[in-house]
Amino acid sequence: MKIIAVLVLALAALVASDDINWRKLRPAWRMPRYWQRLPKEVMKQMLSELKDLPKNRPEGRIVGGYHATPGQFPYQVVMISQFPQGGALCGGSVLSQNFVLTAAHCVDQASGGTVILGAHDRTNAAEVGQVRIPFVQSGIYLHQNWDPSLIRYDIATVRLQSPVTYSDRIQPVNLPRWSDVANDFAGVTGTVSGFGRFSDAVDAASDTLRYVTNPIQTNTACNIRFLGLIQPENICLSGENGRGACSISMPRNGDSGGPMTISRDGKTVQVGVVSFGLALGCERNWPSAFTRTTSFLQWIQAHSDVIIEA
Repeated sequence: MKIIAVLVLALAALVASDDINWRKLRPAWRMPRYWQRLPKEVMKQMLSELKDLPKNRPEGRIVGGYHATPGQFPYQVVMISQFPQGGALCGGSVLSQNFVLTAAHCVDQASGGTVILGAHDRTNAAEVGQVRIPFVQSGIYLHQNWDPSLIRYDIATVRLQSPVTYSDRIQPVNLPRWSDVANDFAGVTGTVSGFGRFSDAVDAASDTLRYVTNPIQTNTACNIRFLGLIQPENICLSGENGRGACSISMPRNGDSGGPMTISRDGKTVQVGVVSFGLALGCERNWPSAFTRTTSFLQWIQAHSDVIIEA
């Protein structure tokens, strides 16, 4: 049975090394047979809802988002993970001079790779302020309960092979406080940045950094769309007006593992890690699902060198 409206992991566009031919990409991701676990009645309901999704959407736009300016998101990184099939492009965020945060599916079974920090144009290694630092398999820390078949506990930290020096283009993101654990952040404006696909009509990741904003939803509201698949460890961003993290909904798109942040007291706080979405497309007013960082503060602290604030 042919079903295209499914949830898939988004291990995005592919690369080979620091000498990257960004235009010649080939698949290097493993799609979980997630939809095969769904009861027939659930699948029928999902397909029925998909028939009513809006079909008219502007061509060539940035999925309702914007071009970032150089240095606007100094915590954003590019993750180039090496797999037997090739390399895969994901996002991530700077935790400290030694660690970055990303999704487990971005580095699961990777042999190592490269983290690009301070990039506005990911394809330009000579860009002012851009730094490239390798990582190895032993520096990858997957959550012990990571389940690729159900896309749960989709979080990982990665140790850089050498410490990065902070600059105006490279800065750590703030994590939520321990007092935020019970906060669902519903109604707060969330911002997602990344180098992923910027339109359903464009089958390539973006060379330059882009971002989108939308309200954060309650998990209850998000589960109306995802039919109970959203867990307490997830957090959702509304997909209204066709805005969202494009690559979390289709393979070879690039935003996976990247940060969703909020602004609070003049600080940027990361509340989510790009995890999964709808495979039918990213301009369908469908919410995007993230790993909720407040559910993993203790784990992040234990698997990096950051100290969580009270």
